Amino acid sequence: MFKLLRYFSIASLVACGSATLFLRHYNQQTTTAQLISASEQKNVEITQVFANSVWPQHKSFLSSTESLSRKDLQNHPQIEDIDDTVRRLIQGTSIAKLKIFDLNGRVVFSTNAKQIGQDKSKYSGFLTARSGETITKLSHRKKFRSVQGLLTEKKLISSYLPLRPQGADSEIEGVIEVYSNVTPLVQQVEDAQQEGLIAVIVIFVGLYGVLVIIVGYAQAVLIRQEKAKQEAEAKLAEESEALARSNEALLRSNKELEQFAYVASHDLQEPLRKIEAFGDRLQTKCRDDLSDRGKDYVDRMQKAAGRMRQLVQNLLAFSRVTSKSQPFTEVDLNEVVGSVLDDLEIRIQETEAQVEVTALPTIDAEPMQIRQLFQNLISNALKFRQPDQPLCITIGGQSVNESTETESLYQISVEDNGIGFEQKYTDRIFRVFQRLHSRNEYDGTGIGLAVCAKIAEHHGGTITAESSPGQGATFFITLPLTQTSMEPQS
Repeated sequence: MFKLLRYFSIASLVACGSATLFLRHYNQQTTTAQLISASEQKNVEITQVFANSVWPQHKSFLSSTESLSRKDLQNHPQIEDIDDTVRRLIQGTSIAKLKIFDLNGRVVFSTNAKQIGQDKSKYSGFLTARSGETITKLSHRKKFRSVQGLLTEKKLISSYLPLRPQGADSEIEGVIEVYSNVTPLVQQVEDAQQEGLIAVIVIFVGLYGVLVIIVGYAQAVLIRQEKAKQEAEAKLAEESEALARSNEALLRSNKELEQFAYVASHDLQEPLRKIEAFGDRLQTKCRDDLSDRGKDYVDRMQKAAGRMRQLVQNLLAFSRVTSKSQPFTEVDLNEVVGSVLDDLEIRIQETEAQVEVTALPTIDAEPMQIRQLFQNLISNALKFRQPDQPLCITIGGQSVNESTETESLYQISVEDNGIGFEQKYTDRIFRVFQRLHSRNEYDGTGIGLAVCAKIAEHHGGTITAESSPGQGATFFITLPLTQTSMEPQS
């Protein structure tokens, strides 16, 4: 399941090994650089001593050896004097060999007499020193002839230094090559590095052990968490499956209920038509034979049948919002509102209502349902007007700032100065068969606003209201301007 400990072991071993090698290499380079720098400084001091004490005495000879052959130069008496002086100067020091070059690159003196007279004019060390720079390097020699004799397996530092007898800013009059035997120092450095490496390894091993324990514990925790996760996922899968079955059963039940409501509503209309038809006959053909009480009974029967018919039609409209919806198309809300106002023209004139409509957009919607939405809201405003003041209805809208990446929203408002209602009843008025007033005060079935809410939901929108008694009401419908899918939402 989890291979954290294995991966950690491999990764940490590689990391620790790499870190150890890096630290060893870095320490070695740093120490070597410090050793070279210190040895170079000593060689500079030796060169300065030579420039002060030896060069002035033998300058005329060492600067003019071009006419001498190599053999003559090696056997020249002044070479022996210079050799004696140099050996006295370096006695007791780590200097293993010293050579002097003239400006032409010829070896005019060396503690190794066989090298006197050699031409080193093209040698990089000589050229660097003659240009005014000092160059020093560490090397390992299996065999090396020094002033102490033949040396084997030694660490030597060689420096090429410009010879300036008159001071640091004076002209270069020659080049000195100095070899220092730093084998003991290098050995000490290597021993210290070895001890440091062992210490680092011990630290890394201890750290590795601690981390192994921590990672092992973490792996055990992860294994427990993974096991718990799998159990939770299995339980969630079972619950999801049960929920899916419940949803499927609910959808099937809702579909059957919609079909039942639709069929029942159709079946109810046939006896209603007969009741209304026979009632009309009683009123027209038998009216003179009826007593006043009989006429009152027929009148009440006709009104009850009319209310029943309105209720059935509203139920049909409510059930058809989702079951009989059509595909969304582009709908100009200005045309829809204009058409609704034309249909309600007589009622508007009778109530002397003033209707103001601002420009509305074109949206993706189901045309008949949007028309029904405005029809219900405007009819409600006309119904719940205040008798003692002129009715004013204002229809407008605006874009909503809060928009998602996939859709822009538009909010439509239908405002009136009617009787209003208490804000706490906002949720109640959008439910089926919920009424805030008795039938004697205002007619209706209590389904109109429920249909509006279902239409808004069907379009992926919302509807709400703000109101207070005697101050009118404003209904807010928020709808997408465009639908991601042109198929109606179920």
